[in-house]
Amino acid sequence: MTRARKRRNTLLLALAVVPLLALLTALLPAGADEEDGQGAPRTQEALSTGKETVPGAEVTVLDALVKVIGPARGSDDIERFLARAPVERKVAQLFVVGFSGQDRQAPILVNLRRRDWGGLALQDVNYVSETQVKGLIAGLRANARIGRNVPPLIAAAQEGGERSAFADLPPGSQGPVATKGGVAGVGREAVAAGRALRALGVTMTFAPSADVAAEGGPFEKRAFGVDEEFVAKATRAAVQGYLKAKVIPAVGSFPGAGASSQDPDIGPGPVGLSLDELRERDVRPFQAIAGLAPVVRMSNAIYAAFDGVTPATVLPEAVRLLRSLGFRGVVMTANLVGTTGVTGGTVPQAALAALKAGVDLIYIPGSADDQEEAYQAVLSAVRTGRISPARLDGSLRRVLELKRSYGKLPS
Repeated sequence: MTRARKRRNTLLLALAVVPLLALLTALLPAGADEEDGQGAPRTQEALSTGKETVPGAEVTVLDALVKVIGPARGSDDIERFLARAPVERKVAQLFVVGFSGQDRQAPILVNLRRRDWGGLALQDVNYVSETQVKGLIAGLRANARIGRNVPPLIAAAQEGGERSAFADLPPGSQGPVATKGGVAGVGREAVAAGRALRALGVTMTFAPSADVAAEGGPFEKRAFGVDEEFVAKATRAAVQGYLKAKVIPAVGSFPGAGASSQDPDIGPGPVGLSLDELRERDVRPFQAIAGLAPVVRMSNAIYAAFDGVTPATVLPEAVRLLRSLGFRGVVMTANLVGTTGVTGGTVPQAALAALKAGVDLIYIPGSADDQEEAYQAVLSAVRTGRISPARLDGSLRRVLELKRSYGKLPS
């Protein structure tokens, strides 16, 4: 081959490579520390260690890149959805709803054909047996596909013991598990629980509780213990266990309700600690998992450290405190039906207040009427500008990034 021909071939090769490099550059993330305009930068520690990302059932080239380099703010798939999706669909993605029924006749199955809910939460009323609930979950997924929905998160209230949707499945109550097995035992129990849930088709669990118990208090058996350092280590071990089992842990309940006088989901649960005391004690376990957990749930307790009357789940100062720890994932409300028992307001009012406070996912386990009214209230607030498009897209982007890391993306 002549030198002239070699030079010509080299030049042609270079010209072919340039567009390819440009394409790869466009796929690279905008930066691990970048924020989305809502004060919530991307997850960093878990992605860099490979402990957070869980492969989904279908993997695209972009999905494979995400597993290596982490999610990027400008990712084409998410940005396309944000640009093209109607506002009705966007708002529905911010809701995780409970439902009645135990089989394919459950009303939620028809509802899924018209409402693109972000997640569905199973409770004890939905469970008879493992075989039964597998069929129910398969029906939920099938009807979501019929409705051409974004695949919903399938969640379970499976904290342990009496706080579990599936009573005959792990984990056990957190207190006894920690007392018997220590931190290592907590981790093993989380792996077992996660694998059992994954086998049913569940993708997210409302666990673990990171609350620090008080002697004789309502969280004595529910919490890992009364020592904040031990609870921090146990909470981190539990989160790692669930991630290993490929189930999303939604850690609760920030900023810690262990010192409350009663279960805040039942009625007013005051926590009398100052802000410094709260940071020193109850916030410690959340600080330990701030860079690892994909989801944190807020508390319905009321705090002397703030105004003493407003549940944390609808309190901007509480959400800002969580973000100040470096938490970059999805912030989820407490049970908003429980919130109304404290505020005296309605579920739609609580949903709007939570979004304005900075929460991303709204959890309503109650009636379908409550859920629809809350959805319509948020939709109206977006349409009238009380909730800005940027605010809506900021939360939705985090929710979609969570779904991308643990499953499929919208089309």
